[in-house]
Amino acid sequence: MPEMILYTGPMFSSKTTKLLMQADKRHYQKQNIIAFKAKLDDRYSEKGEIVTHNFNKLEAHLVSTGKEIIEIMKKHDSGPNFYDCVIIDELFLIEGSAQECIDLFKMGYDVIIASIDLSFIGEPFDEVKKIMPFCTKIVKCKAVCPICQGDARYTFRKVSDTSEILVGGKDIYEPRCQEHHPYMRS
Repeated sequence: MPEMILYTGPMFSSKTTKLLMQADKRHYQKQNIIAFKAKLDDRYSEKGEIVTHNFNKLEAHLVSTGKEIIEIMKKHDSGPNFYDCVIIDELFLIEGSAQECIDLFKMGYDVIIASIDLSFIGEPFDEVKKIMPFCTKIVKCKAVCPICQGDARYTFRKVSDTSEILVGGKDIYEPRCQEHHPYMRS
């Protein structure tokens, strides 16, 4: 039975680390893996690599849309069901990726995803919201709030830019608990 696993939560909650642990496990299980990451995400590598904040890496194809995922899989496929597992980092940055993930899952592929689920103002990202009903497992990862050291479930933007998508690291974002996130308390 195929699996669709989602590792989600705020920035700095080890989502990508868990994603790479799945890739490592499947490597030892002799599974054929193909990995993708958003072209927009050039924080730690401008070439095709999924990279954690601790600089662990996995070679990946850079994509902007979900359709590119399917095109690349077809181009690299060595026969029916050549790949066992599709790994995708930062799904929310890949336009139209939700439907492609759902289609791959329905075709029998394991699909393992890491992505932030909520914007800095606490709004769900569409691509993540669309795949959740199809996931066989959802792991809500938590980080540490730098103010109180409690569990942080949200991403706080430290700069005044209000665009929905702004790629950055510790210079722009930090995890926050509900009490210390201005958009998550009433």
